[in-house]
Amino acid sequence: MASNSWILYERTIMSLIQNLFLSYLSLIKVVLWSRPLRSNKRQKQQNKGKQLIIVANGPSFRLSIEKHRKKILASPTLSVNLFCCTDYYEQVKPTNYLLLAPQFFKADKDLSELYIKNNEELFSSLKTKTSWPMNLYIPVKYKKARNVIDLKSKNTNITFHYFNTTPIEGLPFISNFIFKNRLGMPRPHNVLIPSLMIGIAEGYDKISVLGADHSWLGEISVNEKNEALVNQKHFYDEQSATSQPMQDYIKRPRKLHEILHKFYLSFKGYWEIKHFAEKQGVEIINSSETSMIDAFDKKGL
Repeated sequence: MASNSWILYERTIMSLIQNLFLSYLSLIKVVLWSRPLRSNKRQKQQNKGKQLIIVANGPSFRLSIEKHRKKILASPTLSVNLFCCTDYYEQVKPTNYLLLAPQFFKADKDLSELYIKNNEELFSSLKTKTSWPMNLYIPVKYKKARNVIDLKSKNTNITFHYFNTTPIEGLPFISNFIFKNRLGMPRPHNVLIPSLMIGIAEGYDKISVLGADHSWLGEISVNEKNEALVNQKHFYDEQSATSQPMQDYIKRPRKLHEILHKFYLSFKGYWEIKHFAEKQGVEIINSSETSMIDAFDKKGL
């Protein structure tokens, strides 16, 4: 018993030291990378008592919109990434939109042909299809990207907002203080993480998530060349999507343990968001038809 108590004590001390160090690093990152952002108190007040529906792009969203079309169309929504390139965009008319991935904001010379094609379709759709007032959230570090400046000049229905992607770890009370002041968030390895953080920051009392399948673990394989591959399916390309290497920020294919670590950080981030949301009095529910996320209660829309 004494031995077990000592092991528990030792682990507690090591965890405290590790979290103190991570908090110290997080504070340094905030000073170096984050930018102060003004909160729209009037908008937050208007959102009080409302439910935000986050439309993720997993394969199950197609079933969700068939089952809950009326509720989705009548509610404030937040869509992400290439949703605007689909036929559902002009049906849903999302209240909010969020872009995260660096490739959306880079110059063509730094991108593959696929990303160039996706960007052309993405920004063309945002320019030409958005005929209603919509809030667009992008990382503050890409505020002056060419695509952003061009979109601003082409569609006045879109109001631009910014968020800090600074990754925060460590002691919960320090992390939550940083989250509350919009200076950072849990490591944003997936677009759902900033989407949830925006929903909390904008004052919604309840956030429901659709299409967050996160079924990547069942889509991982390793080929005969020992290349780790992932088939990242969406509702709009479920039949045509193929297994591909997952690249890191310098375009190097990730190894299997690196892919799994990236997924680990995403799922861990959802638990951090859950605890932060509870502190803010915000309920997050996972209404996806199928989902691997275990942090949020699974309830119908």
